[in-house]
Order: sequence, then C-alpha cells, then structure tokens
Amino acid sequence: MNSTGWCRRFYVHPLFVLALLAYSLTGHLERMLVAFAVVLMHELSHALVAESYGLRVERIEIWPFGGIAKIDGLGSQDPEVEMMVAVAGPLQNFLLAALAWSLQGRVSIAGGPVHEFIALNLGLGVLNLLPVTPLDGGRLAEVYLSRRIGHARAEHMVRSGGLWLSRGLMAVSMLLLAFGRLPIALAIFSAFLYWGARGRQPLSTYWTLRDLAIRSARFQRRPIWALDDLAVRATTPVSQVLEVMRPLHYHRIAVLDAELKRVGVLYEEDLVAGLHREGPSVTVGKLLSSR
Repeated sequence: MNSTGWCRRFYVHPLFVLALLAYSLTGHLERMLVAFAVVLMHELSHALVAESYGLRVERIEIWPFGGIAKIDGLGSQDPEVEMMVAVAGPLQNFLLAALAWSLQGRVSIAGGPVHEFIALNLGLGVLNLLPVTPLDGGRLAEVYLSRRIGHARAEHMVRSGGLWLSRGLMAVSMLLLAFGRLPIALAIFSAFLYWGARGRQPLSTYWTLRDLAIRSARFQRRPIWALDDLAVRATTPVSQVLEVMRPLHYHRIAVLDAELKRVGVLYEEDLVAGLHREGPSVTVGKLLSSR
C-alpha cells in the first residue's frame, strides 16, 4: 500500500474501544490485542491485493470483531478480480497460522500469545469463508451462484444467510448467558454480522449492468458461451429480465402475449439498447414493437 496518506486511510471504530474496555475488565486484554493484529493484517491483505490490480483503497475500518477494506472501483472490475481480493484475507490467515505453528518450536517466544495468534487466524479464516454477507465467503458465493441462478437470487440467498446466521449466533449467546457464561466475542460477532447483512444495499441490478458493460472484453478471453433462452411476457419491464440474466451466458428472449403465443424474439443487445434509450421500466413488448 502506498505510504502517502496511509494514516488517513486507517479508522478504528469507537465500538472497538468499548470492546477493548470490556475485554480489559474481564481479564482478556491480551487476547483482544492479538485479535486486533490478526484483523488488521487480514484487511491489509485485501488492500495489498487490490492495489496490485491498480485499485485505490479508500479506508480500512477496524470493528470489534471484524474489519472492512473499502476499495474504490472494485465493483466495476471483472468478477475474477473481486474473487482474488476476497480470498486474499482468509488465505493470508491460514498462511500466518501455518508460519506461526512452524516457528513456535524453533524460536524462543511466549507460548500463550502464539497459540492465541494461531487460533485466531484459523478462526478468522474459517469464519470469513462462510458463504454469507458481509463475509469474504459471501462475495465468493455471490460470484459463483450468479453464474447459475442470476445476480438477484444469489444476492438474496447470501444476504438472507447472513441475517439468519447472525440471529442464530445471538440466540446461542443469550442461551449461554442464561447458563452463567459471558460470550462477549460471540455476541459481538453476531452483531457485526447482522449489521453487515442488514446494511447491505441491493446491488444485483448494478452487477448485471457491470457484466453487460464488460461482456465484449470477457468474450475475447472466453469465445464460447452457453445460450440462455428466456420466455418473457410482453408487459414485463426490462429491469425484471436483468434480474435473471447470468454472467458468461448469452440471452435470447422469446416475447409472449397473455395466451403464451410468441409475438417476437429479442436478444440481449436489444435489451441493452432499449435500456440506454428508454430506461429500465420499458417493457420488452414495447422494445419489440419499436425495434
């Protein structure tokens, strides 16, 4: 990462300070500091890989049980670039855990912090591979699922998974609390997960438009695509058709009337032209009649 203005890109959320105080009062300050270092290195790995692709890192935020690397222009990149940036964090966690494990018997260092470092790296790496929003695995799952069920359904599944997982973890936290245990880390993580999934803005239409914008470049690299046939009622707006379109597929749209009779055929370039000319609310029937 470039050193110019680096400090301005680093942000520690006030809730982290409260969590630090809570861990200090319960005698777990050392663990919290190790966790801070692990999360920081996790987010830095995202940032370094992003900058290797020429992207600009706006800010790295550290929360009580996680972090966010805000990367300008990542959403406009090829999905393979997104996947490389997303997987960089968990991969780095596993590599650091393996390195610490291999060195602990050769270097004279305190065993407690090292064991904590290994456990936290493994835990953070595994947790971030869960296929739910807002974790790294959630973005990987979206890219994978969108090629099979479209961006809208993939986004809904991954976001819903994050919300349900957060609720389940919070219920477990309350159950443990009822039995006299204080699961601070679990409660904080469930709250972070809920906040990230709940606050995620719908982006499926944007992802589809992004795919349409870079299709010609991707077709140059992969010259054979699957053909998707869609049967669409004439009164359906283009925006709804975009929701079911899949990356790396070429789409042919059979336009049907209310009696399921075909009135014509559109191709995805017709949808794109109509989208730019008349907006997402234009119906496929109108596009067909004005072609």
